[in-house]
Amino acid sequence: MKRNIQLVILLSAIALWQGCASKGEGSADESKAITQAQAAQMKKDEVAAKRALLVKASVLKAEERARAAAERAKLTPTYKDALGNTIYIKAEVDPSYNGGDEAMSKYLRDNLKYPDAARDKGLQGTVFVDFVIDSKGRVREVVASDVVGEDVDISLKEEAVRVVASMPAWNAGLQQAKAVDVSFSIPITFDLVN
Repeated sequence: MKRNIQLVILLSAIALWQGCASKGEGSADESKAITQAQAAQMKKDEVAAKRALLVKASVLKAEERARAAAERAKLTPTYKDALGNTIYIKAEVDPSYNGGDEAMSKYLRDNLKYPDAARDKGLQGTVFVDFVIDSKGRVREVVASDVVGEDVDISLKEEAVRVVASMPAWNAGLQQAKAVDVSFSIPITFDLVN
């Protein structure tokens, strides 16, 4: 009988020990899941912080570029391109995208392709694209001039230039009610979140 009691106590202890061990493992799994959730949230927070810095830097760069263009326009309102054409830095009536800014944003969203190599590397940033809208509204002389973001790479610049160069005709800028060639610039932001 004493032996039976000892056997029951031993079996109970083993059962209790196994029950505690499986709870401990479950607890480890729960802890691992919580840690993974915390890591995912930290990654989201990091991306959001980088995005906020990128947006702020892009806005500051755009303002700086606008001030510089205004200063250039004060000194001389025009310049000559390589072919001898007169290009206005600022016209009385600036060129406009057909359909306005919303239509241009839609065009960019629909036609901009995030380069796979840049996406795989997690690269993002803003590329400022300078170009000329000629007197017929055509886009020409497209170049990526300035960038914002530590991770802007050549593939992002090339894609920004490609999409701007392929834009449909704009409404030409006007000087004294006559269509003229006008320099123009837009920022294109490559953001992994969107």
